[in-house]
Amino acid sequence: MKIQYSNSLILVWRIAEIEARHQRSTSIEPLHLLLGLCKVVDLDLPKMVSKETPNRDKVLDELLHEIRRIKSVFRAAKLDAKIFRRRLRMSAADRELGLSNPDQIHRSKAAKKVFADAERLAALVDSNVYPAHLLYAVLLAEDDKRDGALAEIGIPMNDLQDDAKREVLYQGRTRPIMSSRGRGHRN
Repeated sequence: MKIQYSNSLILVWRIAEIEARHQRSTSIEPLHLLLGLCKVVDLDLPKMVSKETPNRDKVLDELLHEIRRIKSVFRAAKLDAKIFRRRLRMSAADRELGLSNPDQIHRSKAAKKVFADAERLAALVDSNVYPAHLLYAVLLAEDDKRDGALAEIGIPMNDLQDDAKREVLYQGRTRPIMSSRGRGHRN
């Protein structure tokens, strides 16, 4: 299956770029991706999708469904995305500042690895790459600042990882969805 990024993943990626620009970073880091995931759950998605967008209803349905999956992971882990996002931003604030607003900000090597991991997770369930795959991949990557921010707000990293894993592999169910090849499959 050819790797396809979903509209919802592209949205998270764009928000991560905005976060990176806001912090004057020279590249999009895994922390920015996590910030994008934490921000997207608070957006008014119907207002964001123009009425002139081709296939607006289909695009909006996908965005709402996939962002609801991220919200369910956060809810299961008892994670308040806004509080966590603010802690993450504070922990990222002490990083070295880069150039001011370059025309293009590319993903860092670490962020590209997170995307590659998300692609592999999507391949396990024979699906496009969605924000849930990215969330789980970001949580599997090593990041002391993220772990410190989670500890500050009293969220065990293992619980959050387990909830994200359950959403990726089981889509919130207790058993995997099986494809015709015997692997998990997205309905």
